[in-house]
Amino acid sequence: MNAVPSSTALPAPATPQNPKLKPARRWTITTTTGDTAIGHLPDWASTDPSEHDVPPHQLAARLADINHHVRFPGQVLRVYSPANSERHPTPVEVLHTSIDCNPYAPDPEPRVPVANLHLAGEYWLTDLDPEELGHLAGSLRTLADRLDHQVRPTLIAARSDWTGHRSRTTGTHR
Repeated sequence: MNAVPSSTALPAPATPQNPKLKPARRWTITTTTGDTAIGHLPDWASTDPSEHDVPPHQLAARLADINHHVRFPGQVLRVYSPANSERHPTPVEVLHTSIDCNPYAPDPEPRVPVANLHLAGEYWLTDLDPEELGHLAGSLRTLADRLDHQVRPTLIAARSDWTGHRSRTTGTHR
């Protein structure tokens, strides 16, 4: 079994116990007619959705497409799938996680940061002997620790940060 890079290879998240006092980041979308939408850009977001010279009729679509996102690696496990032409277990990343926030989503839940876990296609873990089962348990403990000690504190901090900044910085201005 192969493990993904250790948690020390990932950036340290800001947590309620260790807040990083930085000026709030913002994204800006400006239309060709001067209409401007401004919103909070979380420190954990991996991309900035800022754009300029957007045709006015496309502003609503651009806002709807905003996704603040950060990805956390899953665990690489050797898994079996009947669809695999090699007919033997192959390494696949399972249970990778992300934190996402879609501030202009039609439903309220994704408008605040949420965690998402991708399980992994139609793969199965089959025919495990006691040693393989022990390796699987260790791999899942590693992932559980990452979820508990990295993803969860980052999600708590992201929600706190989002709640504190969203209502003050998001809106359309002329």
